[in-house]
Amino acid sequence: MTDSPSLYASRKQIFPKYQPGFFRSLRWYLTGLFLGIYYLLPFLRWDRGAGIPDQAILFDLPGRKFYLFGLVVWPQEVYLLAFLLIAAAFGLFFITALAGRIFCGYMCFQTVWTDLFLLVELWTEGHWKKRQAAWKSPWTLEKGLRKLLKHILWVVISVATGGAFVFYFADAPSLLREFLDGSAAEPAWFTLGFLTLTTYVMAGFAREQVCIYMCPYARFQGAMFDEETLIVAYHPELGEPRESNRRRREAADTPTGHCIDCGECVAVCPTGIDIRHGQQYQCITCAACIDACDSVMARMKDPTRLIRYTSLSEINGKKAHLLRPRTFVYGALLAAAFVAISLHFVWRAPVELNVLRHRNPLYIRLTDGGIQNNYTVHLLNLTSTAQKYTLQVENLPGAILTQPGQESGGNGLHLEAKAGEVVPYTVFLRLPPQHTRPGSTDITFRLTGSRPESGEASYQSKFMGPHDD
Repeated sequence: MTDSPSLYASRKQIFPKYQPGFFRSLRWYLTGLFLGIYYLLPFLRWDRGAGIPDQAILFDLPGRKFYLFGLVVWPQEVYLLAFLLIAAAFGLFFITALAGRIFCGYMCFQTVWTDLFLLVELWTEGHWKKRQAAWKSPWTLEKGLRKLLKHILWVVISVATGGAFVFYFADAPSLLREFLDGSAAEPAWFTLGFLTLTTYVMAGFAREQVCIYMCPYARFQGAMFDEETLIVAYHPELGEPRESNRRRREAADTPTGHCIDCGECVAVCPTGIDIRHGQQYQCITCAACIDACDSVMARMKDPTRLIRYTSLSEINGKKAHLLRPRTFVYGALLAAAFVAISLHFVWRAPVELNVLRHRNPLYIRLTDGGIQNNYTVHLLNLTSTAQKYTLQVENLPGAILTQPGQESGGNGLHLEAKAGEVVPYTVFLRLPPQHTRPGSTDITFRLTGSRPESGEASYQSKFMGPHDD
């Protein structure tokens, strides 16, 4: 009986070479932009008036409000999260159909922080060959000090990363002072510690393992590819057959390809693949291999770009079409999702009204012969200040609105609600005997604010009376 082959493959340690070039510079610019936004945005101030947080972006969980510059998102608008997730999904579909895993190569937080950690590794331990040699060599004082400095800088970056995330959920300057003097709340310390640990492990040790094994996007992104999708690929018709020896290349009877089999494209790959083996799900389209190959081609005085952003159609000699039905559909769905979110904020009323008629009993016959219906009115103030409102009933002549301690008297009931507060009121709608009518009557509850910014709202309901015998 033979042993079954093992399905486990031990990890091959990767030491990606730092390769300057156009795409490397582009990634540094984007990394600086994303990190600058992430770390500095919590400290951006936004004046909202007295008694309201003046942080531009603040997810106020205790207050159950999200502040996004001039917008305030209330807990009753949680459905906006669904729209946002749908928009993010369509955005991912669109960019994948258009340019493959370009999100992974330039914008993913794993890529951004891994690049930052690799830069620290380059500063502290040297270039890739030196790091590779140090990995295999025995421990020395110099090796220990270099690694210690590297890990200290990694921890500093990880702490800053976790702290910046927590700052989005509390006033950043105040929380920073609390962290420094040790008075921050336990949830803040726990979140800081958890994010520090995950950043340190994922960007410092897991690295390509996250992209290859942990990220589900690497597995299903192929379903959104087609022959027109823009990918990083090697052109075998230009590079093959390979020949690394210059003399054999020059003396060859048959033409050789432009690839000299230098292996630079493999040395710079952050996931350790050989792009010359064709399309692979591990490729994050970071274009490091393009910069490496271009630098070699420049030294060879050969302008041919063997590795480039291309498509399977172009490799097969066909014309590429980036704009096609699939990208138009994904783009239209993405635009529709953002338009829906934008229109919500444009058309959002500053107050919402909901009226629930009590069904047990359907109506109450009063001692004077009048009819009364009972209702529960829910008033939602979506402004940032306390508001006063007037509640009236339309389409029911002679009706009188009352609640404990207050009667409308023809001018409506006076109701109040604090900022972002949902206030339930029990109100009684009474119809005098001379105005009673059989069956049900369609009525409208109308809520009007005391100020223009308070807004107004209406709700359709019914008034029930006795049926004729």
